[in-house]
Amino acid sequence: MSKPPLFPEQSTAGIAVDPRTLDRVIPESRRPDGSIRKERRVRPGFTPQEDVARFRGTRQQALDARALPKGQIIGWVAPQADKKEPASKAAKKNEKRKEKRKEKKQDAVRESWDSDED
Repeated sequence: MSKPPLFPEQSTAGIAVDPRTLDRVIPESRRPDGSIRKERRVRPGFTPQEDVARFRGTRQQALDARALPKGQIIGWVAPQADKKEPASKAAKKNEKRKEKRKEKKQDAVRESWDSDED
């Protein structure tokens, strides 16, 4: 027989199953002043308001199942590095412009570096 867990799983309301008696209890806890609250038994079948699941209709459940994870945009697909789609004429033209700007910037940096040595 295995030993009971040191910290049994608790519901949202703090109710845990006592491993010795298998009763549902609110375990003892310590107050801020240092005194200890007694362990309290919970009646069988009682479900506190915090543990009651929110009612979701079938349509709401279906919407939740189809919902996107937080932060994702509908229709957006992450770009893949190995696959490149053929660029349009304008996109190719813009790429050439970007490359020229980079080269020009690098040349300007080299020229200013050379002028400092003189």
